[in-house]
Amino acid sequence: MSRFGALRLPLAVCLAVLLTIAPGPARAQPADAPLDEADYGQWERLGGATLSPEGTWMATPIRRVNGNHELRIHHTRRDTTRTVAFGRSPAFSADGQWLAYSIGMSEERRKKRRKQEKPVRRRLGLLNLATGDTTVVPAVSGFAFSDGGRYLAMRRYPPQEAPDDLRGADLLVRDLEAETYTSFGNVADMAWQHEAPHLALTIDGRTETGNGVRLYDAATGRLQTLASTPGDYTGLSWRPAEDDLAALRARDSDDWQHETHVVLAWTGVNDGAPERRQFDPATAGAFPDSLRIVDHRTPAWATERERLFFGVQKREAVAPDTAQADSAAADSLEDYGPAGVKVWHTSDVEIIPRQKVQAEQDREDNYLTAWHLGRSGEARWTRLGTELTEDVQVLHGGARAVGLDQTPYREERMFGPVYHDLYAIDVATGEREQVAEKVQFFEGPSANGRYLLWLKNDQYHAYDLQQETTNTITADVPVPVVDVDDDHTVEQKPPFGIAGWTAGDRSVLVYSEYDVWRIAPDGSSTERLTTGRADSVRHRYVDLTDEAPGEADVIPRNEPIYWDLYDEWTEEHGYARASALTDTPERMVWKPKMMTGLTKADSADVYAYRVEDFEDSPDYFRAGPQLADARQVTSTNPFQDDYAWGRSDLVAFRNANGKKLQGALFYPADYDPDKTYPMITYIYETRSPQARSYVVPTREHPYNTTTFTQEGYIVFQPDITYRPRDPGNSAVDAIVPGVQAAAEAAAVDTSRIGLVGHSWGGYQTTFTATQTDLFATAVAGAPLTNMVSMYNSIYWRSGGTDARIFEISQGRMGVPPWEDMDAYVANSPLHHIESLNTPFLMAFGTDDGAVEFNQGVEFYNAARRADKELAFLVYDGENHGISRKEKNTVDYRNRVLEWFDHYLKGDEGPAWIQDGVPFLEQVERQEEAAVSR
Repeated sequence: MSRFGALRLPLAVCLAVLLTIAPGPARAQPADAPLDEADYGQWERLGGATLSPEGTWMATPIRRVNGNHELRIHHTRRDTTRTVAFGRSPAFSADGQWLAYSIGMSEERRKKRRKQEKPVRRRLGLLNLATGDTTVVPAVSGFAFSDGGRYLAMRRYPPQEAPDDLRGADLLVRDLEAETYTSFGNVADMAWQHEAPHLALTIDGRTETGNGVRLYDAATGRLQTLASTPGDYTGLSWRPAEDDLAALRARDSDDWQHETHVVLAWTGVNDGAPERRQFDPATAGAFPDSLRIVDHRTPAWATERERLFFGVQKREAVAPDTAQADSAAADSLEDYGPAGVKVWHTSDVEIIPRQKVQAEQDREDNYLTAWHLGRSGEARWTRLGTELTEDVQVLHGGARAVGLDQTPYREERMFGPVYHDLYAIDVATGEREQVAEKVQFFEGPSANGRYLLWLKNDQYHAYDLQQETTNTITADVPVPVVDVDDDHTVEQKPPFGIAGWTAGDRSVLVYSEYDVWRIAPDGSSTERLTTGRADSVRHRYVDLTDEAPGEADVIPRNEPIYWDLYDEWTEEHGYARASALTDTPERMVWKPKMMTGLTKADSADVYAYRVEDFEDSPDYFRAGPQLADARQVTSTNPFQDDYAWGRSDLVAFRNANGKKLQGALFYPADYDPDKTYPMITYIYETRSPQARSYVVPTREHPYNTTTFTQEGYIVFQPDITYRPRDPGNSAVDAIVPGVQAAAEAAAVDTSRIGLVGHSWGGYQTTFTATQTDLFATAVAGAPLTNMVSMYNSIYWRSGGTDARIFEISQGRMGVPPWEDMDAYVANSPLHHIESLNTPFLMAFGTDDGAVEFNQGVEFYNAARRADKELAFLVYDGENHGISRKEKNTVDYRNRVLEWFDHYLKGDEGPAWIQDGVPFLEQVERQEEAAVSR
């Protein structure tokens, strides 16, 4: 193996990390100099844009590196901007006259108030967009405008001394036109009616006698009590665009462990005398005592008034009195206590750690149930769910539902894909019919609920619920609708997906790699709507529609359509527009930048989208329907012009098998092509799109591209593709030629190239360092190092086994180790430790929930025995990203820079790099640091 250059350490080092942060070198800053670490704090991250209904105003949250966040309110046609310190969650009124937002406080102030045992509470800001007047209301936990925008409901916080289970708080309703307030006490939940200024309230006071459901008419001031029976009320739910309301009332029982609920429904509340119905499980016909109605599924109305859906769950009876239990057993328990044992069994479909993680979710699993609202007093019901593993979705209109049942494939799910059988369910009767079996990719029902769509055997299939027939609908599409280039070891490659359905379920829009196809649900017609394949530009539908409540979400056929455009080889982005769905798209805007977030004002032809690249801080632009007439609205990080800044480029190369790939290349802030520079190679999987991404400099990311370029490094991020059962060698076969191509494209000192990656990137870094001497040094965060032991480990973050990850996901091994031990050994860095000639830095958190900490211990011990150069940073109590505590994150980032500066720049470096730090000395330094704080 050839090597461009290397340095060596005299011995392997294990380092338990100090709690103090290593200071960076100080330096003076001339004009247009690279950033100093002290400059990072001012840098801004741009949040999502919210447009006012007529598009005149735009609100954007800004998050700064130093924590001094703010909300910016921009006039989209004038250079007018307001800022609100610590503002967030902006919402415009429907009439466009008001903007409400939440106001927080600095982290320092939050910490101070917590230390003083004072409450940390948000305020509400209200801006009159016409006059510029601002009102600030203290202690507001949540707010909502009425549908028309004239009224604003503001819920305060429960009293500080209130018990934890008391949810009631004061509520203010402001009439924004009349400038008057109405207040209510003990409000737990609130919900505005669609298209009317009616506010439903649940009351939760210190005593249940005052609890209930009330309806406030903000226009007339009338307050109506809908329910006042003692109990806890939850689950307010309006029927979309109608005046029907539902809620739940809790009911305890001495005979059962968990409370049940009565479902309440009022129809015609706008008439002043609504008709009340209730579904009481105690009196409903044939409703078993062993079932309870749960409050963690909010009641949901069907489109029509005839049905209301809620969730039911099995419950256990209260255990009998055990006071007369066997005295010997009682004495035994008193002596020793219950054993702290949990039984794990190979028959467990979900292993015990996974069951523990999802225990709360399992406790909330419930059966979807339909209540058929007949005449007052009737309580006919149908349970639609039959197993807790079945997901039931009601189709548009509420007469039909689809059930997804995993039960037959529970064992396969342990190590393979998740499959479902699909059932069509008659909501009125509960009768079900299986329409498909062993489906992995279910795209859901059609917009109006007539069809069910899924992918199987590389084709889409549609089931017609009216005709009770299944049709294969993509047979006439001449290109694949699945990603045949996906390199995961799965039998069924994933589909590119669908855009949605047109009105009346007349057609579905299906994606291929580059194009969009309009297909009849019976397969009788196929039409290509775009021409992306000709120049390898991906076209995807941009949903700018705003459906009214209760209406089906459909793609319009006779209105302008916008397509998101992307070229994966040039990393150019843009948007195209078609006058109608079947018209030829016309490219409106196209740039070698990242363009995202196209949105439209609710009531005007005003559009906005976001533009950024590595050199250009993200900003939003306002445009008309043609998009090309864009006007910049925001201006983030304008001070960047005061500093030297790097640039990015794309570098094409072919891997060892001749496959065309590319990588993102980033140049130092002070790049001079007549000089040579050290290069850091950062790896994961697909990284070339990052060439168009802006990276905010921060101390809280150990592999920050901007930080590296500001420190004088070229940075290269190559794309990597994989062969089955050979992920490590596949990575090497892409990384090495990619680095060589980058070295030809830029002024790289080939004796000073470093390699770095984290998690899966850390694995590839570790493996590559054992296969080539190309790199002067390597840094791996949380790498898996032994594929055999890692396969048999647990992904503690989710509680699941790592076996699935290895067989069908990122590991790409396809089989367990005993079926191809040679492949597992060949791709394990640990088994190539004797070939590690590269000075190596490894870091782990001891509480890593993704990659076992012991993976680092194994590799450290092997490197130590093999007399290899390795330093091991161990962060006690840290997680997978070493991000649980800021001081640890910053410390790791500083050490990564120190390591690279030593091996790639020739800096002397601190003592820990070459000699390690004895345990007692580390303890003393930590104690000294604690005292100094």
